[in-house]
Amino acid sequence: EEDPFKYTPVIHNYAATNLIPRHLGPEYIIHGAKLYSPWDPTKTEVTLVVSEWFFDRSLHLIEHLDDKDHPFSEVVVMVPPAAAAHDDYDLMTEVPVRTQHRGAPDFMDLCEADIKTDWFMITNSYHHVARHVDLMFTPGTFKPV
Repeated sequence: EEDPFKYTPVIHNYAATNLIPRHLGPEYIIHGAKLYSPWDPTKTEVTLVVSEWFFDRSLHLIEHLDDKDHPFSEVVVMVPPAAAAHDDYDLMTEVPVRTQHRGAPDFMDLCEADIKTDWFMITNSYHHVARHVDLMFTPGTFKPV
């Protein structure tokens, strides 16, 4: 039985999809894609804030940070007031890492983290950084999407 549709790599439907140029394929006609600029470390620094509930759950994330392709120029680990702070992060990664004792409930880390860069991302100590992190920025102004 013959398929009533003809499939071609010339046209691709990216309806309601945010992309950076490296995500595009060989298509010539693109429907619906919104193209953004990829992260440029010379224009934008990004801090990673890690919500920690003890003092060592984030070690796996930090120890493997240098193995990843990521945009983070600094990491801030938010720990409870009574938790010990690590002073050996510089042995685990080349990325500067600071510990900050939280003065409010953990859900306030989003507001309480002492960030030195214009932009930041937040995660918790149960996550890890993906092998490759693609951040999208508005063309021209380089504000994160």
